[in-house]
Amino acid sequence: MTKTGAPYKVIHVITRLDWGGSAQNTLLTAIGHDRSRFEPTVVAGLAETDNVQGGSSATAENVARLEQAGVRWQVFPMLTRSINPFRDLIALRQLVVWFRLERPDIVHTHTSKAGALGRLAAWIAHVPVTVHTPHGHVFYGHFGRLASWLFLQVERLLAKRTTWMIALTEAERDEHLARGVGWADRFAVVPSGIDLARFRTAGGEVRRRPSGFDCPPDAIVVGSVGWLTPVKGHRVLLEAAALLKGDWPPLHLVIIGGGSLRDDLERLAQTRGISKTVRFLGARTDVLDCLAGMNIYVQPSLNEGMGRALIEAMAAGRPVVASRVGGMPAVVQDRESGLLVPPNDPEALARAIDELLRKPDWARELGVAAQTRIGERFSHDAMVRAIESVYEQASHI
Repeated sequence: MTKTGAPYKVIHVITRLDWGGSAQNTLLTAIGHDRSRFEPTVVAGLAETDNVQGGSSATAENVARLEQAGVRWQVFPMLTRSINPFRDLIALRQLVVWFRLERPDIVHTHTSKAGALGRLAAWIAHVPVTVHTPHGHVFYGHFGRLASWLFLQVERLLAKRTTWMIALTEAERDEHLARGVGWADRFAVVPSGIDLARFRTAGGEVRRRPSGFDCPPDAIVVGSVGWLTPVKGHRVLLEAAALLKGDWPPLHLVIIGGGSLRDDLERLAQTRGISKTVRFLGARTDVLDCLAGMNIYVQPSLNEGMGRALIEAMAAGRPVVASRVGGMPAVVQDRESGLLVPPNDPEALARAIDELLRKPDWARELGVAAQTRIGERFSHDAMVRAIESVYEQASHI
């Protein structure tokens, strides 16, 4: 990429700056940009509720991180994840005005809702380059059949106004292409990066459990991290735990993350007779310490772009069980660096957890293999450099 004078102006657009994987991906990208070539700004909405992924407190902390790193930011309160025609039109107009004022060289949108409004605004404002990272997709698992079909049509239309797209895994890219969204020669694969060195410090034996785990010293802790929505599959995990309770009395389940399903999930745990050994900890900022206190990590999602929490658990050396959906099979090598199970199958999930519990030495080996599997390709530095390479390619079209 060549340009005389100032660095290229890049505006990242996302609905929420919370503790979710897509927000952290966006945050690390903006902070990590090579400032000699790129001048980043982050545009985000406000959290609609404080019990999901840290809510407004997470937004405040992430904004402080941007300021500390010298990254400009702008909040548009109407830029929300939920669909509301009135608010969405206001957010669209604000984005168009902002883009016309700032005159960015590149607009990089993140997730479906911000991707729709941000790309449409970029087209109206005649932004030269538009890059979109879906961070998964909404083609199945999130909504009913009709809504999923409508979202697919929208994505097909928006792809025609997108210079380049970025998937987190090859599987995510292929699912888009198979449905006519995007073009193979303008679709890059860039894994979501994490602070590898930090999470690798949690490797090895289970450590002292942090506050909230509330379990006896001899407990076997199975944990999961994720927003409490249907697509994350926590119901499946609770059903699997209920199947295991007879054979494994010391088994405790720890679920980290906020969301609208908490009351329903707590009632399910009560109905299945496992409420005394299930802990819902809500959103946590000490995820690393929580991972270090888990014997096994489970990602039971029904749809997942890559699974940032899964990557973190593997980097922390935890034996993992994940659903065979989306991009997770590209991350976990079945029976080599973890176990893969069919989605929405409590019996299969219970069998996988049971196997790890019955073979503790093998489980430890899988944890070591998982940590090795999450190599430098998943570092945040590698992610940022790869994204900048996409910008360079996109700008030469």
